[in-house]
Amino acid sequence: MLSIRSQGLAAAALLCLSSAAHAGLLDGLAQTTAALQASLQQTRAAFAASMAQMEAAFAETAAKLAADYLEPTDGTTSFEETIVHQGVGRTSLVIRPQADAPGLAPAVILLHFGRGTPKAMANLTHAGDLAAAHGAWVILPTAENRSWNEDPSSSKSIDDVGYLVKVIQNAIAQHPIDPQRIYMAGMSNGGFMTSRFVCEHAEMVSAAAQVVATMHKSEDAVCKPSRAVPMTLILGTNDPLVLYNARFGLLSAAETFARWQKTNGCDPSGVLTENIADSANDGTTTTLAYNEVCSSGAAVRLYTVNGGGHTWPEGNDADAKLRLGRTSHDFAATDAIWDFFRDDQR
Repeated sequence: MLSIRSQGLAAAALLCLSSAAHAGLLDGLAQTTAALQASLQQTRAAFAASMAQMEAAFAETAAKLAADYLEPTDGTTSFEETIVHQGVGRTSLVIRPQADAPGLAPAVILLHFGRGTPKAMANLTHAGDLAAAHGAWVILPTAENRSWNEDPSSSKSIDDVGYLVKVIQNAIAQHPIDPQRIYMAGMSNGGFMTSRFVCEHAEMVSAAAQVVATMHKSEDAVCKPSRAVPMTLILGTNDPLVLYNARFGLLSAAETFARWQKTNGCDPSGVLTENIADSANDGTTTTLAYNEVCSSGAAVRLYTVNGGGHTWPEGNDADAKLRLGRTSHDFAATDAIWDFFRDDQR
């Protein structure tokens, strides 16, 4: 049996041992707590970063859905400017090459489709690539209520012709743009507006193009351009909105092609045709008819996209097949239009 002294020494030893173990346990707990806190901070930071990325992605998606997102293009700068017409401020999107041209630059006035926006039109047509590759300024005006007043028989009071005159005048006055090399192109509602503008102010444009658009019969009755303007037409045979063979007060594709040839003093026997190489498996083929035997020197072209829908060839419209028919990828409408424009000037 241990003596009282031995028991005391044992108790003291156990107490010392317990204190040391307790201190080690506390240190371990402190280290563990610090590690947990550091891990929690890292987790919170990672979560915050992830949420920020998600919010940015959601914002970008929402902007795209709202047609208010411009795909960036290297070598270009974009900005917006507002012009007041009929008491209403209307904004144009301007995409220009970053590098200054040695002289005055050409400009393309690009008119969006019905219910579209300048940014949606720029994305669809790869307008930034046009500016970067060819040094052209691309100006995309905004239609009031997203719809151009393109029919001269319309009772609407919106003066889009006068507005576009101001857009061109402002571009010449404010920017280093060559007034002899101003071109106009549009899609659908914007294509019909292009036709109307050429009929009423041919003196302001060097050449023009209409994509999935023909001519109103009401315009055909009154269209008397002050000068001949080279014109390119691009139309799909399976377009569900602007029918290739025409209905509802429109000229057909063939009639519109013939109308511009007559306007430009072309010899009907001068029409030639060629097939565009069928390089893409997209369910379409394209035939180009053109007439350069014109007393005015203003040629006329018609690209017929066989099997094509209400789409912009080689456009950035991945879901067009589901909504508006097939898109041709055998040629790029933007490139074909620019090739047609580049050598024409007033």
